[in-house]
Amino acid sequence: MSTVTRTAPVVIALMLALAAARPAAADQKASIEQLKTLNQSAQTAYSDGDFEKTKTQLQEAVAVAKDNGLTSHKVMASIYMLYGVLKINEHKDTDAGVKYFAKALDINPAVKVPPTMATKAVKAAFAKAEDVDPSTLGDLTEDVAAGAPAKGGKKGKAAPAAAADDGAAEKKAAEAEKREAERQAQIEAAREEKEKLKREVAAAKESEGASKAQRDKLLADTKAWGKQMEQESAAKDKTIAAKDKQIADAQAKIAQLEKDKAAKDSQLGPAAARVKDLEREKAEKDKQIAALTAAEKKERETRLKLEGERPEKDKQLADAKGRIAQLEKDKADRDKQIAALSASDKKEREARERLEKTMGEVAARERERRSKELEDRQEKEKLLEGGELPGHIREAIHCDLPDDVPVGEDIYVHCVPQPGTGAKVIAFYYRSGGMALYNATILERSRKGWYVTTIPGARVSGKLLHYYVEGRNDKQAVAASYGKATSPNVITIKPATGGGKVAKKK
Repeated sequence: MSTVTRTAPVVIALMLALAAARPAAADQKASIEQLKTLNQSAQTAYSDGDFEKTKTQLQEAVAVAKDNGLTSHKVMASIYMLYGVLKINEHKDTDAGVKYFAKALDINPAVKVPPTMATKAVKAAFAKAEDVDPSTLGDLTEDVAAGAPAKGGKKGKAAPAAAADDGAAEKKAAEAEKREAERQAQIEAAREEKEKLKREVAAAKESEGASKAQRDKLLADTKAWGKQMEQESAAKDKTIAAKDKQIADAQAKIAQLEKDKAAKDSQLGPAAARVKDLEREKAEKDKQIAALTAAEKKERETRLKLEGERPEKDKQLADAKGRIAQLEKDKADRDKQIAALSASDKKEREARERLEKTMGEVAARERERRSKELEDRQEKEKLLEGGELPGHIREAIHCDLPDDVPVGEDIYVHCVPQPGTGAKVIAFYYRSGGMALYNATILERSRKGWYVTTIPGARVSGKLLHYYVEGRNDKQAVAASYGKATSPNVITIKPATGGGKVAKKK
């Protein structure tokens, strides 16, 4: 009973101190919730590619933390981490990124870079920040909050400053209030950690169900992909067969033209002989005409001598003139036949030459097209085959992919599992930013040892491309992975050509 009497004043004093501390603790809890909301909003804006909104949300969060004495709270580690990522990835300011990463590690040594933001430059800066002395950083809140909109809030440090001028009793009460606030903050942190564990357990169960659905989808997509490959192969074979038929038809037509030429040449042989015969006949007729003309002259000379024989001689002369007219007509007909045969031969020869030239041009264009197709196919096969395998593979699955690519350009995927993982089948999942479902494809083993595939340029759109890789063993269990569906790797899609050649790795 005496013990209760002695401790009663202490208990009463503590109760009074706790009652005085409750309003301040409630205000601080509201500020912490506001910081979490701003941090989540900034992360969402960064994922959507709205970097200006990301910066504004982070600046507002730093202002709230500074006004309420929360600059060393655990949530500030995540805020400084995201601000460092923004400085490196979007403003290309690596030195500033290292400072903010070091500040985040000083507040919470367990803080990590979000997988979707872990570019090669971010990873290097984060590793460098681990060696920075926190005492050299100074106050970074002014740097972050510069230009941020003014925000109201509780001035958490005003009460202790005012209490310092009130006497020893008030100072002790303020210290008790501060200790109680810290204890409440620890209780709140423990409660939050418990809720986080509950959410993680629920997420794990949900992920397990999603993994089964993904496996089923992978099998279905694999079958569909195989069928699509068969259809594309059949279509290509059909196209090649059609082209071969066109070439065969062209060759057959050329052979027929050559055969027709030989036939025409064989026809022209007798025609030439006939022309020579006609010329000989013409020469004979000319001789006959000359002979008849001479005979007519002689006839005139002797006509006077043969007046008694004039009627008979006139008849002979008329007959001779008739024969001469007939011979001249025959000569004119033969001249027309010779001219017609010469013109026909010339037209036939010109038509044959034009056809041969056309067929030669068609064959040349076809050879050029086939050569171009062969060069394109060889170039794509070379890109798909990739370079030499790295001498030492440090990760469960190592992938060689660019950090960013132009929109609409094919992406050549090269991955290789670490020896000893037991991975036999490598599956590649990808989707454009904003899409809920992943596309899936099975990688094929190249001659150099890479597991390769090609993402068609038609599927490279939007601002971001998410992807992850799984390696399965003989029992179809996941033996190794590179990223996962809930935290995929990221490739930035640029509107213009260009891009890096180093993959963003987890």
